[in-house]
Amino acid sequence: MSAVAAILHTDGEPAAASAISAMTAAMHYRGQDGVHHQVLGPCAIGHCALHVSAEDRDSVQPLSENEASYTISLDGYVANYEELRRDLTQRGVTLRNRSDAELVLQAHILWGRECLEHINGEFAFGIYDHANETLFCACDHTGLRQLHYHWDGRTFVAATDIAGVLAALDERPAPNYGYLAEHIANGWFTYDETPWQGVMRLPRGHCLTFENGKLQRREYWELPLEITTRYRSDGEYIEHYRSLLTECVAEAGRSDRPVACEVSGGLDSSAIFALANQMDRASNWPSPGLAGFTLSAPRGTPADEARYIEALASAIGREIEAVPLFCPDLDWFEAQAQIDQRLPFLPNTVMLRGLAKAASDNGCRISLTGQGGDQWLDGLPHYYRQSLRGGDLSAFGRSFRADRRARGLAWSAAQAVRQSVVAGLPDGVTDGLRALRDGEPEIATGTHWLSGEMQRELRRRSNAFRAQMAALPTDDRPKRGKLVAPFALLVFDMLNVQAARLGVENRHPMLSRKFIEFSARTPEHIRLRGGTTKHIHREAMKGILPDKIIDRESKAHFSQTFLPYLPEMQALVAEQIHENAEFRQLVESDTVCAAFDGAKGAPIDQIPIWSLWGTYASALFLEQARVDY
Repeated sequence: MSAVAAILHTDGEPAAASAISAMTAAMHYRGQDGVHHQVLGPCAIGHCALHVSAEDRDSVQPLSENEASYTISLDGYVANYEELRRDLTQRGVTLRNRSDAELVLQAHILWGRECLEHINGEFAFGIYDHANETLFCACDHTGLRQLHYHWDGRTFVAATDIAGVLAALDERPAPNYGYLAEHIANGWFTYDETPWQGVMRLPRGHCLTFENGKLQRREYWELPLEITTRYRSDGEYIEHYRSLLTECVAEAGRSDRPVACEVSGGLDSSAIFALANQMDRASNWPSPGLAGFTLSAPRGTPADEARYIEALASAIGREIEAVPLFCPDLDWFEAQAQIDQRLPFLPNTVMLRGLAKAASDNGCRISLTGQGGDQWLDGLPHYYRQSLRGGDLSAFGRSFRADRRARGLAWSAAQAVRQSVVAGLPDGVTDGLRALRDGEPEIATGTHWLSGEMQRELRRRSNAFRAQMAALPTDDRPKRGKLVAPFALLVFDMLNVQAARLGVENRHPMLSRKFIEFSARTPEHIRLRGGTTKHIHREAMKGILPDKIIDRESKAHFSQTFLPYLPEMQALVAEQIHENAEFRQLVESDTVCAAFDGAKGAPIDQIPIWSLWGTYASALFLEQARVDY
C-alpha cells in the first residue's frame, strides 16, 4: 500500500520541503518503490510508492497534468479500471499512461468533484488545484484506504498514517480521552476520530474540500437502502451472485506479480481462492500466478482449521502453504504502538502477520482477503416482514418452508405471525414497543470500568450514534450499521497497516462497492434461510467448494491468543494507575484491578478480553504520549 501526504497553508506562506519530507519519512515503509515530493507554493504533496501492477510503474507520483494545473497523490487502485478508461477515452480524454493515478486525475479534470460517482475501488487521494490553490481529498466507499488530517485554522495537513500527520505538526496534540474510553468499554460509536485530539480520519465514502480558508466535508456515496433487485427464482439470484463475486475477485487480482490469497478454511476466503484458481486454470486470471496461505494452529485447538484447508486443497488441486501464528512478546506491541503513534494492535490481528510475510517472501504484493463476508452475507432476521412490505409472497413462502424444515412448525408460525403484525405498523410504533420491551439500552459491556466523567462522555457518544440511526426506517438501521461499524473499520486498518509494513497490499473483494450494493439491494431471505446464514453464497459455491466447507456452520476462535499477555498487561495497568494521573482520570481503578484479577484462571469465554486489551492499550498510549511530551 502506498501513502499520500499533503500540506496546504491558507495564508499564502510557502510550504516547506522539510515538512513534507518529514511526513513521508514517517511513512517510509510504504515507499519501497520510491518517495517523491512536489512543493507548489503554499502546497506541498508527497507520495510513498509501492508498485503492485505494471500500470503503477507507468507514472511517478505526485503526478501533474500536462499544463501543471492539477497534481495528484493516490494510494489505491481503481476496480472499474477498464470501464473508466473506456468512458474517458470515448469522451475525448487523452490518457498519457496506464496508471490508476492518471485515470483518477483525468476523471477529476473532466467531472470535477463528481468524479467520485465514476470511480470504484479502494483508494485515498489528494488533488491540488494550482490556479485556485485548493485541495480536494477523498477516500473510498468503505474507507479501506485511510486518510488522516489536521486543521489548525491556518495549515491543513493530510496523510495516510497518523504518524505522517504528527510529523508535520509543531506541537503534539493532547490525547483524545473519549476515543480511549470506547476502547476500554468495548463500545464503538465514532469512526472519524483518532487517539489524538484534532487528528481526524476522513470517514468512508466522504470527500473533503479545502478552499477559501474553509474545510468542507461531505458524504458522496450512500448505501442504497431500497430493495430494487428482485428475481422470481433462487436460481436467478444465485447466477447473479456467482457472476458478481467472480468479477469482484478478478478486479482485485490485477497485478504483474503473483497474487496471494489468505485462506482460512471458512466460506468466504475459500470461495475467493477457489474462484481465483478457476480463472488461473482457464488462463484468464489478471496476474502471472496465484498462491494460497493459511494459518497453522495447534491441532485440536479452537483455532485449528486444517481439515477444511486439506479438503479445499484436494478439491481444487492447489497447494495451500501453512504459516505459523505470529505471537510476539508484549514488547513487540509496545514498539509497534510507538512507531505508529496509535494504540497497539489486537493480538488476533497481529497473529496474521505471518501471512503477509509469506506472501511477500513469495514475490506477491497483493493479498486477497475474505473480510466483509460476515458483514454482507450473514443476513438479517426480518425477512418475513421485508417480504410482506415488498409484496413478495413467494419469498415469504420459501422462507416459511425452510424455517419449518429447520426449526419446526411452532417456531416458524410464531415468527411469521409476529413479523406479519409488525409489517403493518408504522416505524414510530414499533420503536416505542421495542423501547418498552428492552428498556434503557446498555451502552457497552465495560462501561463501569470508566470514571464517572468518561461514562458521561461515552453516553454522549452513544446517544449521537443512536440519533443517526433513529433517523432511518427501522428495517434499514441494521444494514446501515454494517457499513459504519467503527470496530470493523479499526480491525481492517490494523490488518492493512501490518501488511503494508511487509510490502503487501490487502484487497477485499467482499467489501467492493458492487458487492456491498448487491447485498443492500437484495432481500434478506436470500442470505438467511432456515436458520442458516450465507444461503446464497453456499448455493452459488456448490460444485466449486467441497461440501465440508459449504455445510460449515462453525468458525475458528483465536481469543486464546490474549491469554499469555495478561500478567504483563496487568502489571503495566497497575503501574499506570499508580504513576499516571491522566490514566486515573480515565478509569475506575478498583474496578479495573478487580477485572484483571478475575481473569486469572477463568475460562476464555468468561474473560472480557476486549475491555482488558483496551485498558492496557489506553494505559500504554498515555504512558508513551507522556514520554513524548
